[in-house]
Amino acid sequence: MEQHQQEPPAYIEKVQQLNQAIFYCYNESSERMPVSRVSGFTFKDEGTLHFNTNYFPVTEDAWNIYAAELHFYRKGATGSLILYGVAAVDPEQYGFIQFCIKGATYFEYPSISDKSFLSSLFKPYIHFCRKGSELLLHTFKRKSAADGFNKISANA
Repeated sequence: MEQHQQEPPAYIEKVQQLNQAIFYCYNESSERMPVSRVSGFTFKDEGTLHFNTNYFPVTEDAWNIYAAELHFYRKGATGSLILYGVAAVDPEQYGFIQFCIKGATYFEYPSISDKSFLSSLFKPYIHFCRKGSELLLHTFKRKSAADGFNKISANA
């Protein structure tokens, strides 16, 4: 009988590819609090991730286990990743986090078809130009429509 090895989850490759994340934890009021930007991840197994952080919220320092999220993003990458799970702080090593992954969500960004230098340079401003031209167009249309109504009422 053949044995098939299960393929590792896709998020393992994405974590290694992006290799930087914002670490969030939830406090006792279920509010998400940003903790720090982290990098240098190592996998203990497929469901456990280890990393170090140099900051932890003072109000939550008495806890050792948190509901947490890791938001992976890198400029220029084709997508981002969010890992959901439970973070455990090691009491002997301050800042050493063991993150047990409970779920993962991957977001793929659409590719930009026009990659010329000028289009990438002016792309953020195109939206503002369109909105500005629409505003001017509607402003002048209102004046001309109001003038038309005034002429009709003056003739009556």
